[in-house]
Amino acid sequence: MTDDEQYPDGLGTLTLADGPWTKSEAPEGAEFTEFGPLLVPALPGMQARLEIDPQRGEVGAVTVRIADCAVQLQVIAKRPGVSLWTDTRQQLLANLRRRAGYQQVVEGRFGAEVIATITGRTTEGGLVDAIMRFQGIEGDRWMIRAASSGPSVTVDGVVARMDAFLSRCAVDVSAARLGTDDPEPGTVLPLGDAPGEADLDALRAAAAADAAAGDAGDTPDAGAPGADS
Repeated sequence: MTDDEQYPDGLGTLTLADGPWTKSEAPEGAEFTEFGPLLVPALPGMQARLEIDPQRGEVGAVTVRIADCAVQLQVIAKRPGVSLWTDTRQQLLANLRRRAGYQQVVEGRFGAEVIATITGRTTEGGLVDAIMRFQGIEGDRWMIRAASSGPSVTVDGVVARMDAFLSRCAVDVSAARLGTDDPEPGTVLPLGDAPGEADLDALRAAAAADAAAGDAGDTPDAGAPGADS
């Protein structure tokens, strides 16, 4: 049984491509679902959720279900010819090392990635380990940052499925305004509204309420409540 059959995620059969691409370099005929500068493969059953940045009230990330895991995607501005992921990875490791758990850097499909086991407590007070996978995939002026979590996040078949999905994503440089009024390197670029009728005002209000209540959660980079597209 394949991972998409065991954990139906609506993405069908995914095969590895040679992306992620800058949109202008994507293969002819590639079809995307557009979230502003972030373009993900247009798959009819895709389950995606907006993540609202409560401080800016903007869509800061999109989370996609892959197998039994969630993959949070962000687009981050960078300088041409300069790696952003190297420094970002070191900062991430420093933050993770201040938490209970352990981390390792491994070589993956897109280069060095971080696998972290984070120890927390359940509402009943018991200890629980959560495994997360962090990737940084760099283009000339952009980086896609992927943070994955879920029961099978490090299982070979699920890892391959995630990588195949990421390899079919793209970044629209014109939508990100990269190359014109360049954002500061390391800036998380605001994403566009999801296709459909997501109530962004309600999402922004919920995200702001969560932030005010201190409910950001213990998981690094956990997104605010979102909406299925």
